[in-house]
Amino acid sequence: MDHDEVSGGLNLAERIRRLANGRNTLDVAQFQFIGLDEIRRTYAERWSEKRERVGRVARHFIARRIAADDVLIAGADGFLLVFGGFTGFLAEAAAKQISRELNAFFLGDPELGGVQIEAQHNAMSVEDFAKAFGDIVAAAREQTQKPERSLADLPMGYVPVWDAKRGALATYFITPLDPDTHEPLGWDQHSHRHADMDELKLNQSELAMRALFAGEGRALMGVAVHASTLNTAQSFARVAQAISRFDKRMARYRILRISGVDPGYPRIYLEDMMRAVRPLADRVAVGLSWMEADVASVVKLQPAAIGFIVPPRAPGHTALRQDVCERIAAAVELAKAHNVKVGVEGDLYPEDAVRFMQDGVDYVCSPRIWPVRLALPAAETWPASRLVAMTQQADRMTAA
Repeated sequence: MDHDEVSGGLNLAERIRRLANGRNTLDVAQFQFIGLDEIRRTYAERWSEKRERVGRVARHFIARRIAADDVLIAGADGFLLVFGGFTGFLAEAAAKQISRELNAFFLGDPELGGVQIEAQHNAMSVEDFAKAFGDIVAAAREQTQKPERSLADLPMGYVPVWDAKRGALATYFITPLDPDTHEPLGWDQHSHRHADMDELKLNQSELAMRALFAGEGRALMGVAVHASTLNTAQSFARVAQAISRFDKRMARYRILRISGVDPGYPRIYLEDMMRAVRPLADRVAVGLSWMEADVASVVKLQPAAIGFIVPPRAPGHTALRQDVCERIAAAVELAKAHNVKVGVEGDLYPEDAVRFMQDGVDYVCSPRIWPVRLALPAAETWPASRLVAMTQQADRMTAA
């Protein structure tokens, strides 16, 4: 989910007031572009177009690396990030890490290689924040009044899922893409339009499968359907109707994942959903928060798999990363006892994927390692040795 100024059309001033509740200061990171004068001279009249692309790319990049309670605001010459949880040196370290990664990303783009961004962290009183950035917040709030893009116009992509046991990229989850960056779209998890999006993904996944299966290629297709869609009779009927139009010959290649299952989600509701969707799909998986305390009650429902999303900051934060890894390792042991597979997804580095593989995780998904595909590809061999080699190469570069 992109936690930026357009998420759900939220009132930014109110969000920031809630962040400040009970706190004397706000931790803020300013990301400002540097070196733009030279770029502007180079592109001359084409600069307006390039500047818009630079802003879109940077906003999407930053938004994918922040937490759910952070607030990202676009300004005239950069971005303002208000931290919801991190304070002090942790907020400063997070800001520096994001800027380093974004600058490395820009250097890898032939057209944007001259663009760089600089991060500056400040701890400010609420009053000082209002004085310094009140105009930016007000301007960003007006941007939320822009009409929403039609869901039907969104392109779709396919996120690879690596099978650690088989050493293959055999499963692809369909996902809406940002039309400008062709990166997975940051979808507001509190949106009231989940049923619309879920129906769209189901229909588009069928078209993609038919196109692939018309030839010799084969792959497993995953579709995540939000719990709120399955929890009401009207929206569930839309899901059932979409699935009724599927080619039944491809049914064994499909995976339906129930998403939006927050920690402590009532098990009676989840059990009802599982019972309702099983006649519709051969494989039903459940996506869980890494903070879910009662994994045992979920695996007892016998889903084909459970999946955990690693929080954006975990790979760069030693204590958080260790906590996540320990919880998922414990979940793997629970799942094994019930013959349930375990998957992990997030902005993971190769060394993170190796760690999860060694802990017994069955499936790993990381756009950093396996980028989103613009068309549904056939399954392909991708041995674990390649992942280990990537880790060793990164270690050598670090040592040098």
